[in-house]
Parts: sequence; C-alpha cells; structure tokens
Amino acid sequence: MPGTSKLAVVLLWDIMPPMPRWLSVAWLIALPCFLALVAYDAVAMLLLKRGASALVPAHDLARGVAQDAGLAVAYAVTVPPRVIKVVADYSQRTRRLCLVMLGLGIAWYDVLCASMTRVLAEPPGLGISVVVLFVIPILLAPAYVQWLKTWVSRDPSAAA
Repeated sequence: MPGTSKLAVVLLWDIMPPMPRWLSVAWLIALPCFLALVAYDAVAMLLLKRGASALVPAHDLARGVAQDAGLAVAYAVTVPPRVIKVVADYSQRTRRLCLVMLGLGIAWYDVLCASMTRVLAEPPGLGISVVVLFVIPILLAPAYVQWLKTWVSRDPSAAA
C-alpha cells in the first residue's frame, strides 16, 4: 500500500530526536561527496574498463568505495567546523543547497586530483597528498560556500 510507507516514514521522523546542526552540516557535505566519488569510480572502473581495473573491476570498485568512504568521513569531520559559522545566517534552503554543492565540489576536486596524479611519472609523497587532498579544500571551503550563496540566492527574475 502506498500510504503505508509514507506513514512509516512520518512515524519514524516523529520519533527521531532532532539532529544537531553540526551533524546535519556534516551529512549534507559528506553524503553528496561520497555518492559522487562512488559514481566516478563506477564509471571509471566498470564502464570504461581501462588499464589495471579491466582485470578485476569488482575488487577495484570495492577498494575505491572504501577509500571514498574514508575521504567522505574525513571531510565530514574537518570541513563543517570551517563552514558552520558561514552558513549559520543562511535560509534553510540556501544552507542545504550550498552544503550539498560544497560536497559535490569537493568530490569534483578529488576527481581532478586523481586524474592529475595519473599523469605524473611517480605518485606524490604523503605530505603533498595531505596538503592537496585535505588542507586546500578545508581552507577554501568557507570562501567557496560564500561564492555558492551568491549563485543560489539570486532572484531568477532578475536574470531575465
């Protein structure tokens, strides 16, 4: 019955305690980031089937999903403290859109970094990898969210 599932969701929502703001910010950043990274892995390993991933794509995909989960958790822990004060005065819709787009932007940045490392003759060291994968996104996240707000909160009728 279609109404039963809707009723179950409403009842589940009613009994769940409200989520703290820092946790909702972390989820809104990490979930889109994780899903975008997994989608990229699926396209690269299962559909393109090039290079080493052509041999055992399911194992490579599982390893990629585990790495993506680790990256998403790391971003969920490190990015929200930098952006929570920036989005505090945004409307709920603008805040959610900006945080989801931040998660997607971080995933896009990670994909670009991964594709650039494939071009290098040898992989970068741990220090450079940490700076590129974590320090730069963490430092740029507040400015990126502010920039996103200018696009999200624009009046569509003003553009015409």
